[in-house]
Amino acid sequence: MLNNLDHFMYAGTSLEDLAARFAALTGVAPRQGGRHPTLGTRNSLVGTGTSIYLELIAPDPASDVRSEMRIGLETLPRPQLHRFIMRCTSGDFPALAKAYRAAGIEAPVHDLQRITPEGQTIRWRLMIPETNAYGLFAPFFIDWLDTPHPSTRLPADVEVLACEAGHPQAARLATLWQGLGVDISLRSADAPYMRVLLKTPQGEVALTSSRP
Repeated sequence: MLNNLDHFMYAGTSLEDLAARFAALTGVAPRQGGRHPTLGTRNSLVGTGTSIYLELIAPDPASDVRSEMRIGLETLPRPQLHRFIMRCTSGDFPALAKAYRAAGIEAPVHDLQRITPEGQTIRWRLMIPETNAYGLFAPFFIDWLDTPHPSTRLPADVEVLACEAGHPQAARLATLWQGLGVDISLRSADAPYMRVLLKTPQGEVALTSSRP
């Protein structure tokens, strides 16, 4: 399960508040990640002992940069699962764009970077689907280029036990996911949701998407 999944994005309006909430829930203090100068956001990271990791992300109060990503984070009503990101290579982007286009979604690729607390700049390419009816369920795709994968620098603080999603248009979404290579468990539901179950020092903890 979760083949080619790179990381989950757990988001809020304040990174300090988000990290404190995560630490209270799990007993794990997230590691500082850095700032995204072209998005106006910043993050912290949590390792799982696998190539999947958790990204805590929020607007960067030290930046004036406005982006669709930042604006979306500023309006969140509570901390929540905000996105999931799949791993790929740049050679996969044309086929992924075709799969998205078949669903009526444009998905441009952006060259992005993060400045670490040590001042190092790391770079990657990220496919970000434009605003669409699927929201969270339309994943981003990332090519880390020559950057060492973040999971290699993170301790195994938590473990991903399960991930599931539900959607009122599950059959239609399943078709999109099949074209994109997503294998997260999906079921029909009255309202859309995604849930990631973690094993933590304080027991099992569920991170969930926004409530309708």
